[in-house]
Amino acid sequence: MKHIAVILAAGSGRRMGTETPKQFLMLSGKPVLAHSLDAFEQNAHICQILVVTHPDYMEHTKCIVRDGGWQKVCHVIAGGAERTDSSLAAIRAVSEQASAEGDEAYTLLLHDAARPFVSQDIISRVCTALETASAVNVCIPSSDTILQTDAEGLRMTSVPPRNMLRRVQTPQGFRLEVIAEAYRRAMADTDFQATDDCSIVLRYMPEVDICLVEGEEANLKLTNRDDLSLLDPNTSLKGMTPLEAYRARMLRPLQLKMLEMLKVIADILDRNGVRWWLQGGTLLGAVRHGGFIPWDDDMDIDVLKEDVPRMVEALRRELPPQYELPDPPRRTPIYKVRLSDSFFVEYADDFSLPYSKGVYIDIFPQGPAPTVSRGFARIVARGYCKANSILGRQHYYSLRSFAEFFWFGARRAIFGCLWKLACLLRPSDRYLAQDLQNNGLGLIHERNRIFPLSKVRFEDTEFPAPADPDFYLREDFGDYMQLPPEAQRHGHAVFYVPSLNALH
Repeated sequence: MKHIAVILAAGSGRRMGTETPKQFLMLSGKPVLAHSLDAFEQNAHICQILVVTHPDYMEHTKCIVRDGGWQKVCHVIAGGAERTDSSLAAIRAVSEQASAEGDEAYTLLLHDAARPFVSQDIISRVCTALETASAVNVCIPSSDTILQTDAEGLRMTSVPPRNMLRRVQTPQGFRLEVIAEAYRRAMADTDFQATDDCSIVLRYMPEVDICLVEGEEANLKLTNRDDLSLLDPNTSLKGMTPLEAYRARMLRPLQLKMLEMLKVIADILDRNGVRWWLQGGTLLGAVRHGGFIPWDDDMDIDVLKEDVPRMVEALRRELPPQYELPDPPRRTPIYKVRLSDSFFVEYADDFSLPYSKGVYIDIFPQGPAPTVSRGFARIVARGYCKANSILGRQHYYSLRSFAEFFWFGARRAIFGCLWKLACLLRPSDRYLAQDLQNNGLGLIHERNRIFPLSKVRFEDTEFPAPADPDFYLREDFGDYMQLPPEAQRHGHAVFYVPSLNALH
């Protein structure tokens, strides 16, 4: 089977609001189009690349292709006024080639040039699916609620179930004879309208099943001016200190390293029957962003306290050699699975203590909490954790440190006793909470809002989540879909190296 990539680069850039079409804008030192060409050139499944460009930019496109030296680019042809015109031009060009060359089976992978960071995995998934399917669409679940309106767009008419909705990406793949026939039927329809190629197959060839393969959040499309800063980290580095610029460039590699770690941990916990779920900012990122919060540099999971001994035993027995699970400190009993082949420095790190400084995943035990109001829980937990934090700092002899020792020591003792008394007098299996030392916000959750566990998609994988993620997050964050002010969008780390081996 001969897989031919078609890069659709004929747009005029009206929505972008720039004089130069978006496919020719510079991104990380080269045109947007060049990134897409790089991706398909490198993929072993792709044997040829066809570029469809705007007629006014034919020579400009040919110069980019010539300067880039891509060996698989066989043709640069002119597109039309609409996207479908460009797809049709490519279909006709490949059909002529197929007729001239004989009986070999051809497939087309139609890709928007404005998706410059399509991964090798996505391209390979589409090509593999085309071995058995006639049409393939790339999509990812929608993390947002989608509503349908009336024709004027003024009234809400329905809210389709989110679990049945997907966001479409490219490349979309087709057997040549299928997409050619779909367009032939479409051209005969005087009411023909379409936004993408799969919709044409769906409408005009309903007998053809369209296979779905998994896309990725990183396969973003450049549509508006602001998208440049999302796609190119260097766009937003101006005015930063060298350390801030380094962190911004290395944040995504760090996030992917943590995701890799979580998959290893999840596999071990699931095999050993340990009940765990995403929590905090990680769960928030999954629901609001479909993955990491864009500025986040840590991952948090909860585990049932009664499962902790089994968790510790399983992780220490089955984690790969480069992973480690040290005993948690008494003052803040949080388990951290760390990666020795990395370096991660936080603002609160104490280099006088000999603990590992590798990239980590936080694991918070959740156990029974007393039946008290959330207000009482917040007051006690905040008071205890503030005192505990101050007492845990390094102090030098002075009158102030002497006073702090007694004042905050007394406060910690009082709040600790209040919590223990509440646990004694109001015991309950209704609520779960983290250990008091870890729970600075005094968060408690009803067990039936957590169990039975559900699933939520984080980046490219489904992980366990509370039964009612929306309720859980509203209890923790309030209106969690509202982004915080820009001044509050920062992580925990001062400096990090996701992989020390990469420095060798």
